[in-house]
Amino acid sequence: MERRFYALRLLYDGGPFRGFQHQPGLPTIQDALSDALGSLGVRATLQVAARTDAGVHALAQVVGFATRVSLDPDALRRALNARLPASILVLDAWRAPAGFHARGSALSRRYVYLVGAPAPEPLRPYAWSLPDPRAFPDLPSPSLDPDAMRAALAAAVGEHDFIAFARPGEQRGTVRTLLSAEVISASWAPLHAVVLEGKGFLRAMVRNLVGTAVTAGVGRAPPTVIRELLAARGRYRGVRAPGWGLTLAAVRYPPGLVGEPPSHPHA
Repeated sequence: MERRFYALRLLYDGGPFRGFQHQPGLPTIQDALSDALGSLGVRATLQVAARTDAGVHALAQVVGFATRVSLDPDALRRALNARLPASILVLDAWRAPAGFHARGSALSRRYVYLVGAPAPEPLRPYAWSLPDPRAFPDLPSPSLDPDAMRAALAAAVGEHDFIAFARPGEQRGTVRTLLSAEVISASWAPLHAVVLEGKGFLRAMVRNLVGTAVTAGVGRAPPTVIRELLAARGRYRGVRAPGWGLTLAAVRYPPGLVGEPPSHPHA
């Protein structure tokens, strides 16, 4: 019997989890999804568009798998939502083209990081709120300069060796292409959204870039700091933004590779 390819689009609150990828003895998105699929008689290797770290959220994570079981996508969506914890929601499920790979077929990923000085109370679980004495001891003022953040991040756009923003131990394969970097400031609160889109990211790269941009935004580093770190290619020793402020917002695929999922109430 031929294998059939399926894709899921997930929304989740990463707070209760230690990231997407399986870790023995720890709660992960992958394990929760695998358990829910297993209860439906589907045992498959899951491919994910982006391996989110502990505490990181997703609005549109894409997970793919292949199975010889014939599944009705909408019935699958509803059955999974009945079995998954409330912090994970399957927004859509659909039949994917043969050979579809959630990570390998993707053109880009877009991340949004929320940071405020301080962040509004309802958004505190999903934003980095300043002042943060662990990151910036004795900070005289928690105010952020978004123009300094934009200037810092502009140096990261394009193809670079991002080893200076990688986790310790990564030595090879550290060249990545950042397609765009924006800082969008809210008019109603001291809240800023750092929006980064790239073809692929190293582990911790987004959080290290954001932490460095915020360091410039609070005046603890010059706006040239990212350019200087890229040129130095040393081990990153700056501020890593906490995971709870980061959200995977979108994954882009080639036109026609992944059709639009059917519209329905997300029940």
